[in-house]
Amino acid sequence: MEKGKFDDKPHFEEAEIASIQWTSSWGSTRSVDKPLPSAPSATRVQSCFAYVRATLRSLGLNVIVYVLQHFLGVGLDEIPKKAFHRDRVMALVRSLVHVLPFTVAMGEVIINWRGYYIGANIDGLSYLQFVAKLHEMAMQSSLAVIVFGYVRHVLFNGDALPIGALLSGLQLTQVSYLWSMELWGVASSKIPLRRRLALITVIVIAVLLASTVGPSSAILLIPNLSYWSAGSTHIWLNITAVDLWPSRLDGSMLPSYCSLAPNVSNTCPASEWHSISDFLSLANGILPPSFLGGLFTASPYFVQLTGQGSLRQLIIQHHIYDNQLEGYDQWAVLATTQHGAVADALSATSSLWALGLQGSKSPFFDQRESVQSIIADNYQPYTLASCGPDLIEGEMDDRPVAFPIPPGSSPEMLSKANITLDTMLPMFAIEYPGLSRSEILSTAGSKSDYRIRWVELPEDLFNGSSIGAVILQPTANETQGIFLCNIAAGWGSSSMNMSSSPAASGTGLASSSIYDPTSILPHAKDYSRRIAESVLTFDFPLFPQRKIDITADWAEYLNPRIPSLNTTVINALMRKNLKDQDDSTSANMILAGLLANGLSRTGFTSQLQGEIRTAFNPEINASIPDGNYWLSGNKDVFTVDPVASKDWVQLRVDSSVEGYGFGLDGIAPKLTAAVLLLYCALVMVHVVYTLTSGVSSTSWDSITEMMALAVNSNPTKHLRNTCAGVAQMAIFQLPVRILTNKDMGEDDDHLELVFGGVEELVSRRCRIQENREYGTMPRFGGRGGGGDDYESGLSDGTDLSCRQRRSNGIGK
Repeated sequence: MEKGKFDDKPHFEEAEIASIQWTSSWGSTRSVDKPLPSAPSATRVQSCFAYVRATLRSLGLNVIVYVLQHFLGVGLDEIPKKAFHRDRVMALVRSLVHVLPFTVAMGEVIINWRGYYIGANIDGLSYLQFVAKLHEMAMQSSLAVIVFGYVRHVLFNGDALPIGALLSGLQLTQVSYLWSMELWGVASSKIPLRRRLALITVIVIAVLLASTVGPSSAILLIPNLSYWSAGSTHIWLNITAVDLWPSRLDGSMLPSYCSLAPNVSNTCPASEWHSISDFLSLANGILPPSFLGGLFTASPYFVQLTGQGSLRQLIIQHHIYDNQLEGYDQWAVLATTQHGAVADALSATSSLWALGLQGSKSPFFDQRESVQSIIADNYQPYTLASCGPDLIEGEMDDRPVAFPIPPGSSPEMLSKANITLDTMLPMFAIEYPGLSRSEILSTAGSKSDYRIRWVELPEDLFNGSSIGAVILQPTANETQGIFLCNIAAGWGSSSMNMSSSPAASGTGLASSSIYDPTSILPHAKDYSRRIAESVLTFDFPLFPQRKIDITADWAEYLNPRIPSLNTTVINALMRKNLKDQDDSTSANMILAGLLANGLSRTGFTSQLQGEIRTAFNPEINASIPDGNYWLSGNKDVFTVDPVASKDWVQLRVDSSVEGYGFGLDGIAPKLTAAVLLLYCALVMVHVVYTLTSGVSSTSWDSITEMMALAVNSNPTKHLRNTCAGVAQMAIFQLPVRILTNKDMGEDDDHLELVFGGVEELVSRRCRIQENREYGTMPRFGGRGGGGDDYESGLSDGTDLSCRQRRSNGIGK
């Protein structure tokens, strides 16, 4: 074989095949004391060993190569080596370093993208932290290979790199490299702009990935505790939407027995009025007396209401508007609660789901908690009460009463205001000419009690109001203190959730929130935490979407008489007045709470309808809801007559369970998935290019190897005064190449670093050749600095020697 000509496979020279030798640790050379293999056999052995050595080196296991060589007693001396191989098999072998980190990263992204539930409990989560750390180290090594691969690609073509980029692959884990003189030297160097931008892009992306792939892998690798879909179905209530959520309420809709408290049932508006009494009592007991007297009144978040088969939350809270115009009530009160009939249906569905789960083959059986949710097409009542104090100056006071403007009304309402009520802050009011103050004095009841008179407010004057109320305070004088109240009510689109315990087949307390507030309220983002994380707001007509008109005769059923106490509900509640607070604050809470509670009982007698798809459970010898069918979420578990149910209320119930698993819910998992996908894309581009070109190398990827190359290179004046350190940016901008050079009188080549400018003809002629071995020692005597007098040959076309000779002065 002609010397200097190499095929694509590692091989022995004929002389090496004839006599395989090795050097002992003492430097002596001995022949192998065994029959020598034939030349083709020796070539195959050498080729296989080359692939094994390349595999171990690419994986950072060079020490194993040394152990094998030491054990076999061969290869203990440094021999010439190929700087670059053009061999696709070798390129594939050297790409094995990417297989494990790439596979794990893609697996993490895919399993989280698809979503995978593990279980309610999981052991050994802490060990996954160590696994994530090992994965991070593997990805950082992979990124270093990619950066070194691009650096070698430039050097292989004989092109120049700034000296600051030579060892960039070893500094990826240092974020400070982004603002180091090395990288800024690369950015400000004089190499071609296209190459400079490509180099900076690769390095910056690799540094950022090296810093973020570890946390990203940990986030996606460690299962998170969340809620997972566990089936869905539609349910039907045997009532129309108009009857369940009416837009107008009058007394004819209610039975007469609702006027007496002892006879009040769940169908009556005043049912469970004592829950509001409990609310006021709790508010009075939250803070010690020494803390009372401030502007705000501490109160419980909600009190509990009991339906036919459900527990609900009655929420009564102050609603303080941001940037509220002067003249509106700054201390209005909002109230809401889940609709009773819908909550009962959801509770029944939750119990049936839990029962079906016990007979299924689902991994959800060991759940600590499940949640049944109605997300859309559901409404619940929202009420807003605003009361201001006023006086009636005896029976001859014929002045018309004036009702305050409720918050949330349009600013045009202020132009209708013609009275300012006497409150701590100015509260504008609108006169109602249909009722004089003296007429209010005739309100039924004892003067020693709190009394209430309901007033139907005209739409033209009080746009958005549902009903007005006048509360008369106890008095023994001719002057009568009153509270003038404006109350708004509406049906608001809300989601409803109910927790349950599948193991106990029991249901929990219903909760709710505004459904998609940002699409309903344009300004919701301005105070999203107050709206999106709460169930309370009132901004009619945006929310609630459907106003409720209430007649005075229906409202009378909110204040039934209590014979056992010889009083009315209003009197009993007002005497629970909040400590150290104006009575109007209590009036706001009582009226808003009573109305929300009453509205939630419309259509209370409607029930869940439909036949349930069942499956026989041999363990209990009975048929139970088909849990496997339910959990699939393919079809409805309940079946109804399509003719009979065409006008019924239809709602969708989604079931979910709490447990550990993989998923991309939230911003952090999505960002981390994007980081790992970027890493995988970078690996794929690198591997595809490497396998396509077939050129690969593992040279100069360590400080030791780069130092050995530098020591075996000719000194250069460009690096003068740098032996004790580098302080100037110009050094990091200095272009450097790795080119071949011949020794004086030698036929073999060696490689060396060449600094400074080199003619293109020289760099192309003296570029590194693939599949060629390099390794001879250069002669330094009589030589100039590397790159100072680098020669490509004579201009007359004579043989180009790629040699540096100061004596002839050819080349620069």
